[in-house]
Amino acid sequence: MISDRDSLAETVYILSILQQNYVVSKLKTLQLNSIQARSLSYISIHPGTIQRDVADYLGKKQATITNILKGLEERQLVYREIPKDNERQKNIFLTNEGKQVVDQVHLLFEKLDEKFRKGLTNEEQKQLKTILAKAEKNFKEK
Repeated sequence: MISDRDSLAETVYILSILQQNYVVSKLKTLQLNSIQARSLSYISIHPGTIQRDVADYLGKKQATITNILKGLEERQLVYREIPKDNERQKNIFLTNEGKQVVDQVHLLFEKLDEKFRKGLTNEEQKQLKTILAKAEKNFKEK
């Protein structure tokens, strides 16, 4: 069902689609999809993480993450190390090229944030954050 164009939910939905399209198109220039980008970002924040932690963060099955990491490894964006104290586990790290890609991903999201803020005063930005936090809370309530 399509909502009334004047509804708040419809406006948020349209903004969400526009944001998603922006991010997808910019990630394509980096030859990444959103799951790959989120994986790289997580690994950059948690160097030496393990596959299970990446899967938990992304809410994906480990088999899915195996394929994602394999692709990132083939592109030489990540590498895995087997620690001496646990040979069954592999720690995941970014390569230098992976770090450069993560920097580009972070820049992409900074530009996205600039698009949201453009034309809004500091007060309007503060109000918008407050309002959106209330809306988010409504969805989290049972």
